[in-house]
Parts: sequence; structure tokens; C-alpha cells
Amino acid sequence: MVRRVGYRFRIYPTKEQIVFFEKHFGCCRFIYNYLLALKDRMYKDDKTNISELELKKEIPKLKKEKEYEWLKEVNSQSLQESALDLIKGFKRFFKKKSKKPRFKKKMNKQKFKVPQFFEIKESKKGSCFLKIPKLKSWIRVNDHRAIKGKIKQVTISKDPSGKYYVSLNCEIVKKEKRLEKSKNKSIGIDLGLTSFIVTSDGEKKGAPKFLRKSSKKLVVAQKSFSRKKEGSSNWQKQRKRVAVLHEKVFNQRKDFFHKTSFELVNENQVIYLEDLHVKGMMQNRRLGKSISDAGLSEFIRQLKYKVSWYNKKIVKIGRFEPSSKMCSKCYSINKDLKLSDRRWQCVSCLSMHDRDINAAKNILRIGQGMPESKSVEKITSVFSFKRKQVGSVKQEPVSKC
Repeated sequence: MVRRVGYRFRIYPTKEQIVFFEKHFGCCRFIYNYLLALKDRMYKDDKTNISELELKKEIPKLKKEKEYEWLKEVNSQSLQESALDLIKGFKRFFKKKSKKPRFKKKMNKQKFKVPQFFEIKESKKGSCFLKIPKLKSWIRVNDHRAIKGKIKQVTISKDPSGKYYVSLNCEIVKKEKRLEKSKNKSIGIDLGLTSFIVTSDGEKKGAPKFLRKSSKKLVVAQKSFSRKKEGSSNWQKQRKRVAVLHEKVFNQRKDFFHKTSFELVNENQVIYLEDLHVKGMMQNRRLGKSISDAGLSEFIRQLKYKVSWYNKKIVKIGRFEPSSKMCSKCYSINKDLKLSDRRWQCVSCLSMHDRDINAAKNILRIGQGMPESKSVEKITSVFSFKRKQVGSVKQEPVSKC
């Protein structure tokens, strides 16, 4: 079975390469915004929806006009990929998987794709270099791990903090991987805010709250940023400072998710959890920021693809199962239980319960009682095409190339 794996490496381009990258970022962004505006305008005027083929044909027409001759300076396939990204965005929008595509801004994350005619080589010293069309010099890649599989596509990106990266989309043949520690063990987990994970074995892992810890620095930096004159050099410097702080929070959260999800998959064969409606939970005006900081959806997504990677299983119980209100010993339901009650006593059997541990035990029991046909979880791809993500890259111990 063939699967796609992503590798993301830091690159340190020269001044000449930075100019080349910025041209590509600007041209790809222009094509995306131009086609999006054209599509919106045609639908607004006469309710017609321009086809995918017509969108692609607009790019050669633009190149023939004197006003847009500068589009010829960049790789034509990168421009075509921008049109494809817009088409994919509308397909996801019509399937109600994402919001309507929006116009791209210069200050946000920038990227361009190179689907063909790229080359990667290694020097005698072990350094890795990348060659892409229309760029004469080689780009030095900080490859911190081995690249496996056939490279199908290269993406050059620039974060708001000013750092450049290259993402390699590789295709490899899937092989079975087994982790010896699992030993057919099953576990139920309850995700929360006070404790990020509570297992049916009684273990708790506290919520790091990375955004909360960095909130004071962010408030000071954003306040200073708001006072700068837009477009000035000081405004640009402060914008990068704010972007660096947000990037740190993002990296801390991603690292925590990868380590925690790998530990769960490594030690268990089947993982049971609740089908959480995170989007609805974030509507709570008191807990919305904390739920967003916890990043529950991203953690579950990482759990899903790691489970498929190691041939394990993940099972979700029903969203409305009374896992917190049910006694894990006598199975009676406490209808008067409030969210503030972290410990409670069962009226029937007089057992004292920790709210989260009791919920995890009930999740495990309910999940094991589900029919086999309902326990098959749809596997999410390793790659995520949501905004603010290049793709969640597999975190595995690998040898140096």
C-alpha cells in the first residue's frame, strides 16, 4: 500500500535566492487572488460558475498582456499549482469541510509549489542541496533526518517570522510496523482542560497551557505593535517579534502533541475516546480561549494517523454518552452532577469518584461494549491542508542521510 509522508526542513537562502523566492511568492499570491476575484465577480454578475479548465487557461492569457509580463519570470508550474489550490479550496467549501477561500495577504504565510524538474543531491561532507527550475544556484537544506521514498513535490514556504522552509512530499510503500510495548492493551482517555489527558488507569497529564503562559509577553508585544506606524521599519520589526512569539507557542504545542500521542500509541493496542464537538465547545465565552489553547482537534488528528501507522485502532464512543455522570461501579447516573463538581459520591453504592478518572473508565467500558462494525474509525491523512499548517510531519526516530 502506497502512502504519502512529509518532511519539513529549514533552509538558509542567499540574498539572490531570497529575491527569487519573493518573486515566486508574489506571483503565486497574485494568481490566486486574481482567479478568486474573477470567480466571485462572474458568480455575482450572472450566477455562473467558471470551470476548472477556464481558470487554468486564464494564466497564459495574463502572461500575453504587457501589464503582466513579469509573470514569465517565475516557474509556470508554480502558478498552475496556485490555481489548483484555489480549486481544491472551493471543493472543500462545497463539501462543507472548510470555509470559503479568502484572499491571501503578503504578511501571512507565503508558499509556492514545485511539482516537477527539481533535484536533490548530497555533498561529500553530508550536506543536502536542492535545485529548482529557473534558479541557477543550489539551495542548502538543513536535513536533520533521512529522506525516505520518492519525492513527488517540493514546497518552499516562508513563515510570518521570516524563516524559510522546504517541505518534501514523498511517496513510500507502506510496511507493517509493530510496537512491542502495547501487548494488546486497551485504554480509555478523557480529554479536558484541567488535566489534558486522564486515562482509565488513573494517570493524569496536566494541560501545558502554552498560550496562557505566553499571554503577558504577547499583550506587551501586540500593544507596542499597534502603536507603530503601519508600513514603517519599526512596524515591520515589531510584527516579526509578535510572529516569533506566536510561532514559539505553536511549536511548543506541536511538540507536546507528538510526544503524548506517540506515547499513547506505543503503549496501547486500542484507544477509546469521546466524539467531542470541539467547534461547539469553543462557543462557550468562558472556556473558549482555554479550549482553543488545548488544541483538542489537532491532538485527535495526530492520534488517528499514528494509529494507522502502527496498525493499531482508535474507537470513538457516542457524543451524548453519560460518561461523566455514570458511576463506573454500579452504572447508576447522577443527573444532578455539575461541571464544577470535580469529585462526587454515588448515591446508590456510596463510592467516591474523581470526575475525570470515572469518565475515562466509563469511556473504556462503553467502547468495549460497542459492536465491531461501529468501532472502525475513519483514518485521517498525515497531511492537513488547513490554514496555518504546512502539514503535520511524522515524528519518527530515523537515521541521518
